[in-house]
Amino acid sequence: MTFGEICNYALYALSGFFFGIFASRYSVLATIKLRANILEKGLANGLLGSLPQILFIALAFFIFPILFITRTQTGGFFYYLVLVYFFTKGYRAYIQNR
Repeated sequence: MTFGEICNYALYALSGFFFGIFASRYSVLATIKLRANILEKGLANGLLGSLPQILFIALAFFIFPILFITRTQTGGFFYYLVLVYFFTKGYRAYIQNR
Protein backbone atom coordinates (compact mmCIF):
# COMPACT_ATOMS: atom_id res chain seq x y z
CA MET A 1 0.00 0.00 0.00
CA THR A 2 1.47 3.32 -1.05
CA PHE A 3 1.39 6.60 0.81
CA GLY A 4 -1.13 7.97 -1.71
CA GLU A 5 -3.53 5.09 -1.09
CA ILE A 6 -3.27 5.58 2.66
CA CYS A 7 -4.04 9.29 2.23
CA ASN A 8 -7.03 8.45 0.03
CA TYR A 9 -8.46 6.05 2.62
CA ALA A 10 -7.91 8.61 5.37
CA LEU A 11 -9.68 11.32 3.36
CA TYR A 12 -12.57 8.98 2.51
CA ALA A 13 -12.94 8.14 6.20
CA LEU A 14 -12.82 11.82 7.12
CA SER A 15 -15.47 12.73 4.55
CA GLY A 16 -17.71 9.90 5.80
CA PHE A 17 -17.24 11.17 9.35
CA PHE A 18 -18.24 14.75 8.48
CA PHE A 19 -21.18 13.71 6.30
CA GLY A 20 -22.34 11.43 9.12
CA ILE A 21 -22.20 14.22 11.71
CA PHE A 22 -24.24 16.54 9.49
CA ALA A 23 -26.81 13.86 8.68
CA SER A 24 -27.15 12.73 12.30
CA ARG A 25 -27.82 16.25 13.56
CA TYR A 26 -30.57 16.93 11.07
CA SER A 27 -31.96 13.40 11.33
CA VAL A 28 -32.48 13.91 15.06
CA LEU A 29 -34.22 17.23 14.41
CA ALA A 30 -36.38 15.67 11.68
CA THR A 31 -37.33 12.76 13.93
CA ILE A 32 -38.28 15.11 16.76
CA LYS A 33 -40.46 17.17 14.41
CA LEU A 34 -42.05 14.01 12.97
CA ARG A 35 -42.81 12.66 16.44
CA ALA A 36 -44.31 15.97 17.56
CA ASN A 37 -46.52 16.18 14.47
CA ILE A 38 -47.78 12.61 14.92
CA LEU A 39 -48.56 13.17 18.60
CA GLU A 40 -50.26 16.49 17.90
CA LYS A 41 -52.21 15.77 14.70
CA GLY A 42 -52.58 12.00 14.67
CA LEU A 43 -50.90 9.46 12.44
CA ALA A 44 -52.30 10.32 9.00
CA ASN A 45 -52.19 14.11 9.28
CA GLY A 46 -48.89 14.01 11.16
CA LEU A 47 -47.22 12.00 8.41
CA LEU A 48 -48.73 14.20 5.71
CA GLY A 49 -47.53 17.35 7.49
CA SER A 50 -44.02 15.95 7.89
CA LEU A 51 -43.18 14.95 4.33
CA PRO A 52 -39.91 16.96 4.19
CA GLN A 53 -38.73 15.33 7.41
CA ILE A 54 -39.64 11.85 6.13
CA LEU A 55 -37.80 12.56 2.88
CA PHE A 56 -34.68 13.70 4.74
CA ILE A 57 -34.71 10.63 7.00
CA ALA A 58 -35.06 8.36 3.95
CA LEU A 59 -32.22 10.19 2.21
CA ALA A 60 -29.94 10.11 5.25
CA PHE A 61 -30.48 6.48 6.23
CA PHE A 62 -31.09 4.70 2.93
CA ILE A 63 -30.41 6.55 -0.32
CA PHE A 64 -27.22 8.49 0.48
CA PRO A 65 -25.39 5.54 2.11
CA ILE A 66 -26.11 3.35 -0.93
CA LEU A 67 -24.75 6.00 -3.28
CA PHE A 68 -21.78 6.72 -1.00
CA ILE A 69 -20.81 3.05 -0.66
CA THR A 70 -20.81 2.59 -4.44
CA ARG A 71 -18.15 5.33 -4.66
CA THR A 72 -16.05 4.50 -1.61
CA GLN A 73 -16.62 1.67 0.83
CA THR A 74 -14.44 3.27 3.48
CA GLY A 75 -16.35 6.55 3.40
CA GLY A 76 -19.70 4.80 3.36
CA PHE A 77 -18.76 2.64 6.33
CA PHE A 78 -17.65 5.62 8.41
CA TYR A 79 -20.72 7.61 7.33
CA TYR A 80 -23.13 4.94 8.52
CA LEU A 81 -21.15 4.26 11.69
CA VAL A 82 -21.11 7.93 12.71
CA LEU A 83 -24.72 8.49 11.63
CA VAL A 84 -26.12 5.66 13.71
CA TYR A 85 -23.92 6.42 16.73
CA PHE A 86 -24.67 10.14 16.94
CA PHE A 87 -28.33 9.71 15.98
CA THR A 88 -28.95 7.30 18.86
CA LYS A 89 -26.92 9.47 21.23
CA GLY A 90 -28.74 12.68 20.22
CA TYR A 91 -32.22 11.19 20.24
CA ARG A 92 -31.61 9.50 23.61
CA ALA A 93 -30.46 12.86 25.04
CA TYR A 94 -33.59 14.55 23.71
CA ILE A 95 -35.86 11.91 25.26
CA GLN A 96 -34.09 12.14 28.64
CA ASN A 97 -34.34 15.96 28.71
CA ARG A 98 -38.05 16.05 27.99
